[in-house]
Amino acid sequence: MADAISKISPVVIDGTTTYTATKVLGPDGQGRYNTSVVQYNDASGNGAQVIGTRNGDGGIDWNTNASTLAKKNTSAFRKASNSQIDSIADKVAETAEEKAKLNIYAGAKNKDISDGNTDSSTSKAVPEPSGSEKGQKNARTSYDRNLVYPLTLRDGKQDNLRIDVVIHQPKKMAGLTFEDRPAGKIIGGVTLPVPTSINDANKTEWGQGTQTPAQIAASGAVKAFLGEGGAEAAVGQAQESLEGFTSGGGDVALKNFFTEQLTGATDLLARTEGMVMNPNMENLFKGPSLRSFSFSWKMSPRDQAESVQIMKIVRMFKQSMAPQKVAENLFLKAPNIYKLQFNKGSVKHKYLPKMKTCVLIDFGMNYTPDGSYMTYQNSSMVSYEMSMSFQEIEPVFNNDMSHTDDSIGY
Repeated sequence: MADAISKISPVVIDGTTTYTATKVLGPDGQGRYNTSVVQYNDASGNGAQVIGTRNGDGGIDWNTNASTLAKKNTSAFRKASNSQIDSIADKVAETAEEKAKLNIYAGAKNKDISDGNTDSSTSKAVPEPSGSEKGQKNARTSYDRNLVYPLTLRDGKQDNLRIDVVIHQPKKMAGLTFEDRPAGKIIGGVTLPVPTSINDANKTEWGQGTQTPAQIAASGAVKAFLGEGGAEAAVGQAQESLEGFTSGGGDVALKNFFTEQLTGATDLLARTEGMVMNPNMENLFKGPSLRSFSFSWKMSPRDQAESVQIMKIVRMFKQSMAPQKVAENLFLKAPNIYKLQFNKGSVKHKYLPKMKTCVLIDFGMNYTPDGSYMTYQNSSMVSYEMSMSFQEIEPVFNNDMSHTDDSIGY
């Protein structure tokens, strides 16, 4: 079992200050916690004595050490203890199940205990969605743009990953190329903590290429024919290549080549002469490659507001990544695309990679990441695991990055 005690905090009632802390011991073999309210003579922690214990209903069972002031103002002391328990929860509760049981002793269950200001008797309930589903004729074009998990990320001070949902805009042709993709409208967004695993891999496609002397000669003749010299230049080029080929011992290769064509034999040059034509092998540039990014988060709602927030986040990604039916179901329109940006507070994080606009190619949810089915009173799962795989919609080019080393870049 682990044990921890919170920092001392004041409870002020009618001008009288009482200094308290909460000590938590557990969990025991049955997952229970022993939670005590400790009172001190001053803020330095002198004269410590236990004045009560938290019970399974979230209340406080006072003992004989408790003052009349404390007993008459149980709600104020309970709120202070709630906040104190939350401040040390990570030290005594590791799994979502343990945190859920600890919340019971904090009088929280599925209520917010993150700041000590929400008492179980006064917390304002978050409206629950109806849960009904009915198909719509038109595709959805608007989501909440201020989604966030956990809710404490709203302070804007922590590093985070911002993901915006954007309407896909196709490119337009311009001569022999395409115009730049127009910027799409942002229709939703979420701020999430930085994932525990961040990786990127920049790749360029290269491949083996060969060209024998015979192919080089034929290519030279065709290029000459297509140039200003026409047929006469092509004949001259072929004759010149042939003379150079035979003078270098190529006559043996030519005899074997034509023999293979007439008889159907293969590898005759290698069999009779122990050699092959120089393939002029080289690793040749084939083209760019698209980068992929995979992220995952484990989300454990600490109150009803966070459980609804998680539900909206999951719904936004599931719906926005789905193709859209248009024109009486004759065609399907591309799903929404996504802008991803790592931030340090509210500014771009220069030590993490930039990402081009991405498509969401895979979205997965695990509703029982701890291996068992557990819910809160509002039926929200105790914990979720969300995983996503993105792929950039365009390759990264050298020209996309500046000439100054001011960030990691793409």
